[in-house]
Amino acid sequence: MPIITNSLTLKDIPPPPPEKTGWPWTEENLPLPERMPDGSEWPRMSIVTPSYNYGRFIEETIRSVLLQGYPNLEYIIIDGGSTDNTVEIINKYEKYLTYWVSEPDEGQTDAINKGFQLCTGKIFAWLNADCNYTISALQKVAEYYLNGYRLIAGGCVAVYNDGREETVYSVPTDFEGYLKFWVAGCSFTQADVFVDKALADDCFLLEKNLYMLMDYQFFLRALSKKPKQIYVQEIWSKDKLHGNNKTLKGYEGGISEFCQIALAESAQLPWIQRMIYRMDVEDYTIIYSLNNSKQPYGSGNLFAALFVRPTLLRWPFFWKMLIKAVFGYKIYSWLMKSVGRSYLS
Repeated sequence: MPIITNSLTLKDIPPPPPEKTGWPWTEENLPLPERMPDGSEWPRMSIVTPSYNYGRFIEETIRSVLLQGYPNLEYIIIDGGSTDNTVEIINKYEKYLTYWVSEPDEGQTDAINKGFQLCTGKIFAWLNADCNYTISALQKVAEYYLNGYRLIAGGCVAVYNDGREETVYSVPTDFEGYLKFWVAGCSFTQADVFVDKALADDCFLLEKNLYMLMDYQFFLRALSKKPKQIYVQEIWSKDKLHGNNKTLKGYEGGISEFCQIALAESAQLPWIQRMIYRMDVEDYTIIYSLNNSKQPYGSGNLFAALFVRPTLLRWPFFWKMLIKAVFGYKIYSWLMKSVGRSYLS
C-alpha cells in the first residue's frame, strides 16, 4: 500500500472546484523536508477517515490531510457503501491514498476498526468525513511526539450552518477524570487527539455496536495506560455542525452506551471506588429516566429503570441506605467524599 513519502503541494493534486478558495482549496502548507535534520524519517502518521454519504464534505477533508505537506503520511478511507457522490470524489484522489474501500459495513465504529487494522504508523488518529485539519496541524503533532508525548490533544472550531464559529479546547484530564464524561462534560475534542500507535494497539478493537460513544471508549482505554500527555491551546481542526451530526440529531441509545462503556471501563478502579462510581452511574441513569421515558433501558418507564435493569447488588439506593444504617451518616459522607464521590464531583 502506498505511503506518501514526498510532501504534496497544490500542483500535485487535482484542482479544486472553481468556487472554492482558501485552505485547503487554493492554499497549502509549506512542505516539510523529506527527512528530519538528523537524516531520519518523520514519524509515520496514520489517519483513518470513516465515511458514509458525506460527499458534500469529504473533498475538503481529504485535501486538508494531503496538503499538510507531511512527508510520511498513511491515509486510509473506509466508506460504508455511499450512494451519493462520495466514491466519485475519493476516486479523484485515489493515487494519494494508502488504501480505500467502499462497501457495506456495520457502522462508523466498524469502519474505524477496519481502518486501524491497516495502520502501520507511529501516530494514529481518525478524522471524520465532515471534519478537516487546519494548516500545519500534523507537523505540530509530530514535534510533540518527538518530544516524548504519547497522547497529544489540541482544539477545534465548531462551525455552524449559520456561519457561527465556536472554539473548543480539549481539557487536561486523566482516567478517573474522564469517567465523568456526560456528568461533567466531554474533555476531548475527538478530531484533535493523536495517540501513539503502540498505545492505541492496547485499546483496539472498539466495540462495533457503539453508535456514538466509540471515542469515549477509546480515550478511556488510552488514559488507563497513563501515557505522557499534552494539551495544546492551538486549533488543529474544524468540525462542521451541519444538523445531521449524531450529537445534534440526538440518539436515544446514548445513555445506554454511556452506561455500557463507563461500567465496563471502571473495572480499572480499586473495588470500593468502582462500587461507588457504579452507584453514581445508576443514580444518573435513573434520574435521566424521569426526564426521558425512552432512555436508558428501552422499555420506556421508570419502573424498568428502578426494578428491571439494576440487580439488587447494583441498586444504588439499597447500598447507600445499607451503608448509612450500618456505619452512620458521617461515615457514609466521609466514604463518598474520600474514596468515591471525587470521581463525579
